[in-house]
Amino acid sequence: MSKQEKLSLDDADGNCRQCGHPFNPHIVVAYDVNDFSKGGEVRCPVAECNCFHSLDFDFKTANNSAISKQPTTPKS
Repeated sequence: MSKQEKLSLDDADGNCRQCGHPFNPHIVVAYDVNDFSKGGEVRCPVAECNCFHSLDFDFKTANNSAISKQPTTPKS
């Protein structure tokens, strides 16, 4: 598996690696649209699905505009 594939949140079929639902239309949210260094998150829009990924936006790396951290479970 290549480095890019390891960083990808979706698989070769376009499904989320964590929950298995289609990755499009997972929702990407920046915590502060004026300061992307604060990161953001990706959430699955399917009802009852708790899929959640935190994101770091890295605009310094030409080959990768967003690098994900390990998937996390949202706190209740």
